[in-house]
Amino acid sequence: MPEHFSPSVRNIHYRLLTEQDLEGAIACLTTTFRGGEPMTQALGITLSEFEHLARVMVRKAIKDELSMVAVDKATRKVVGTLIAEDFITDPPEGIETVSPKFSPIFALLGTIDEEYKQKHPVNHGQLYHIFMVGVLKEYAGLAPTITKQAEAMAKTKNYLAAIGEATSPISYLIYTKRLAYTEVTDVTPICYADFTYEGNHPFSEIRTIESCKILIHYF
Repeated sequence: MPEHFSPSVRNIHYRLLTEQDLEGAIACLTTTFRGGEPMTQALGITLSEFEHLARVMVRKAIKDELSMVAVDKATRKVVGTLIAEDFITDPPEGIETVSPKFSPIFALLGTIDEEYKQKHPVNHGQLYHIFMVGVLKEYAGLAPTITKQAEAMAKTKNYLAAIGEATSPISYLIYTKRLAYTEVTDVTPICYADFTYEGNHPFSEIRTIESCKILIHYF
């Protein structure tokens, strides 16, 4: 990700996601994921459909008190959002109301996460799960910083490591090259072309990255 900052980007405030950030965080995630996440694009998920998912996830994140936002001090606008949760957690309230178009994404992520849990038994409070990171295009370069800020918070809560799924080439490069995350080699990456859901191959047209991989960084 390029490191070309406008003057305002040097004046960013990182803080815990709270109720005051609800609408800003939803808008930030909807803008970034709807346009740049391969699975979302492959499924033809609309702006309103993703916005509803983002609302469900952000509301849970506010309650969990494990997520971060980056705010431009000059405009008071949320320009970056990191949604995190404990790796052992219940589904968010209202998840059943999101579009069924998301079902293949939930199935793919659930498959790779369950394989990790089977091979590496984990308890609540041990793994900090980074679920979504969205940064507005004009603030490109903030993803590593907001992640480091979130990791620092996770350490204060005694988490042992951060874990996440790299679903796009950008996220894979940022986390492996900039943040020292490593692939969990005994968990099989899920090839988009081969993944089946209800007899279909919903991600067969993804060409920007071959597979979804699970990454980890020990503190």
